[in-house]
Amino acid sequence: MRAALNTLLVLIAALVLVLLFGFLTKNTQAQFHHQTCSPGIDGVYAVQSDSHSPELLAQADWQRVTLPDNWTTRWPNYTGVVWYRLDWQANCPAGHKEAPLALLINSMNMAGKVWLNNQLLWSDANLAEPLSRSWNSPRFLTLPGQSINETTPNQLYFRITGDVLSSPGLGSISMGETQHIIARFQEATWHQRTIFHLNIILSLTLGMVCGCIWLFRRQEVAYGWYALASVFWVGFIGNTLATETAPFRDTTSLTQFNIAFFTIYILCFCIFSWRFLNKKFPRIEKFCFMLTLVLTASIWLVPYPYLQPTLLGIFVITILLFKLNSLFVSFLCFRTKQLEFWLLGVTLITCLALSTISLLSFFQLLNNITGVLPYTSLLFAIFLSITLALHLSKSLRRIERFNEELNQKIIEAEQKLAYTLNYRHQLTIKNHQLKERLNLAHELHDGLGSALVRAMIEVSHAKETLSNKHTLSILSLLRNDLRQIIDNFSESQTKLPDNPIYWLAPLRNRFVQIFDDMDIELQWEVDPEWVKPPTPLQCLTLYRVAEEALTNIIKHSHARKVSFRCAVGEKDLELQIMDNGIGFNTVDIDRSGISVGMRSMRARVERLAGMLEIQSRPGQTMIMARAPYKLRKVEFG
Repeated sequence: MRAALNTLLVLIAALVLVLLFGFLTKNTQAQFHHQTCSPGIDGVYAVQSDSHSPELLAQADWQRVTLPDNWTTRWPNYTGVVWYRLDWQANCPAGHKEAPLALLINSMNMAGKVWLNNQLLWSDANLAEPLSRSWNSPRFLTLPGQSINETTPNQLYFRITGDVLSSPGLGSISMGETQHIIARFQEATWHQRTIFHLNIILSLTLGMVCGCIWLFRRQEVAYGWYALASVFWVGFIGNTLATETAPFRDTTSLTQFNIAFFTIYILCFCIFSWRFLNKKFPRIEKFCFMLTLVLTASIWLVPYPYLQPTLLGIFVITILLFKLNSLFVSFLCFRTKQLEFWLLGVTLITCLALSTISLLSFFQLLNNITGVLPYTSLLFAIFLSITLALHLSKSLRRIERFNEELNQKIIEAEQKLAYTLNYRHQLTIKNHQLKERLNLAHELHDGLGSALVRAMIEVSHAKETLSNKHTLSILSLLRNDLRQIIDNFSESQTKLPDNPIYWLAPLRNRFVQIFDDMDIELQWEVDPEWVKPPTPLQCLTLYRVAEEALTNIIKHSHARKVSFRCAVGEKDLELQIMDNGIGFNTVDIDRSGISVGMRSMRARVERLAGMLEIQSRPGQTMIMARAPYKLRKVEFG
């Protein structure tokens, strides 16, 4: 970690040195190269005048100046027109027919015209408000050979219209061979135009990326503040590229908005740096917000005579705020051990150095330094790229660890699931066995048990000793009942009788003789035809219910009269059995759980999604079983 940090810091430092070495180049007030002609300067002069032609300035009171020139140092609070005159010699060799010379004007602040020996060479579109803006636009002009005096002095005239708020004046001038001036023009265009285009593109790109990060992850507040700061930074830095004042009405309004953009940008950038460190300073932040509000309001509320010192003071205050915040945040960054915080600290210190150089150049304390302020965006692009890469790397590592943990948990879950399924399979087998045993018990109880009860009653009520033949007949019936249980235990092997009478005929034959022997009157009523054919399982179930009910009457009721009714309806099949016996308490029987027959009947009917109703009181007991033709999805065991 520490070795990687040291290597990264060395790389960033080397990059900064390369940038400074490549772009801290020297400019001179007027540079000439000894080519075919060697132009020589005699002097540069300036005068206040609103004349429209250099011919009218023959008697003007010219003052000698040096370029680049800001006329506010000579004429404070002056807004208007100033003429500049540059006297020079062509110094062409004898016999030279043409002077292939060109002129490079680094800046004219704000709008201007150019004459060569009273011949108009070039003019801005608007020389009155709203002014054209040539303050950061280098101009390349070819000097016509026929207009150049090869043996006598030449004059270049510059009519500059400027505003006191915008450092009015004339920038550096270069003359020489056309090809050489073209090269210098391309270099000036890079430093004064192209680099700012790239700065705006880079700032907008970073702002959009950070804005999208904030939109999709609202907890990333720092990126949201950086996106907002990028918007105001683009608004501020766009002043270097604007060639017209639109959409603002004049140069003063544009300057006011430009300073306001810069002030708000500094506030947003400070909040971004604090949020990036996950810090909050409520009192400091409140003070900064109030200060920004006051400064921004002052830009439009201060009267025009005091506007220049006010804007300059606001600019200095915001620069001071930026420098103090950079030092403070860098101190906090270097106290931590996190790489991205160290990167922010190094970036802020470097930007602090570049902004100091730009500020000294703005106040013309470093005239030989080109603008380095646009390269702060490059530094922040590097910083944010590395930061986002680190965050992405951390996220990928967390995802990898999560995948590993997830795979391990999946393996454990598969093992637990396999164990659970195996255990459940064993439980299912045991449950199936228990259900089979329960079904078998019900069949034995309802079928064979009923047959045994009938045989016992037949033996006990016999008026004389049974013969061997009769006894063998009883045993044959018991064997047939057991065989029927075995044959009918599988639902698929049960056949549906032709009609209800055939279905219940065996049951009637078995109980009629017993009821006769016990002097019990049996009323038997069965519908002759199926309205809708029931399933074999429904027939078997209701048969067993009826068998159990009649057997219970024999065993417990002491009834003298029994009524049996089988009704075949449109929707269901219903059995109703009534007797006039002693009855029983249905609630106590259900709660005690000792009645195997009752539970067997209820379980059988519920499997068919049917209903078993039992009503009993002394003298009347009614059992009604109903099975619907259309079965719901139930478990039959």
